[in-house]
Amino acid sequence: MIADVTGNFVYARLQKGADDSPHCYADAEMDGWAGRLQSWAEGGMPDDLPLVDDARPEKTPRDVYAFFITNGKVRAPAGAMALQQKFS
Repeated sequence: MIADVTGNFVYARLQKGADDSPHCYADAEMDGWAGRLQSWAEGGMPDDLPLVDDARPEKTPRDVYAFFITNGKVRAPAGAMALQQKFS
């Protein structure tokens, strides 16, 4: 996992969820991803993900695209909807 921001948008593939969880991730993990996505959207960077380069891009709002890609993908749609509700 590399979280460096290298453009004017962020593309996040959430691949560590589990199909036996109703929303791919436990509530606390989902809250963590919601916070990271919000940080990226506001132009910041999460402080708990690994970086290759410590340089920080200019703080400017950006589009964020997040995808749930779990083992069987059976819970991915529910995970995406649960994450969207955190921003409503």
